Amino acid sequence: MMLLPLLAAAGTATAPAAQAQIRRCVAPDGGTVYTDRACSAVGATAGPQRGARPTAANAYRGGCQRHLRGLIQEMSHAIDSRDTNRLASLYHWRGLDNAGGYRALDRLDAIAQRPLVDIVAQRPAASVATEGPGGFAGWSSARELPAAARVQPPSSLRVIQTGPGGTGASQTVFSLHRHFDCWWVRL
Repeated sequence: MMLLPLLAAAGTATAPAAQAQIRRCVAPDGGTVYTDRACSAVGATAGPQRGARPTAANAYRGGCQRHLRGLIQEMSHAIDSRDTNRLASLYHWRGLDNAGGYRALDRLDAIAQRPLVDIVAQRPAASVATEGPGGFAGWSSARELPAAARVQPPSSLRVIQTGPGGTGASQTVFSLHRHFDCWWVRL
């Protein structure tokens, strides 16, 4: 008879350890962080729970992307969900007339309907330093040595997609633009 209350007490003693859960958090750059601590402890905010339906607050983040990673992620989500409007929210429309806007929107719609393989950030070609006519001879000061080429920020995104049913391949290159401290794409 004493065994049943003893087992019940043992089951409640281990309950807090069994309730440890993994939290899905959203980092400041838009990335996902998984942790067993509170999201605020790792500098993030609470993300959607597994199996939960997206709400209006977290289902769509379009518009101004302050980080290139966020732009690529949002572009990927737009293409994966075949959402032309979401893809269009990342487009740099400035300076386009009405006819140009419709042409761009038609192209964005075609891009949004094809399955996505990858999005790759492309940098401009690095300039190659050449030696002077005499080459390197003897000692010289640090001011006379050529400086390492500065890493250029990406100038375009290459979107790689397949055709319907996984046949064929297509690539679209979007130029990247910074405007009001946000990243935007343009065909």
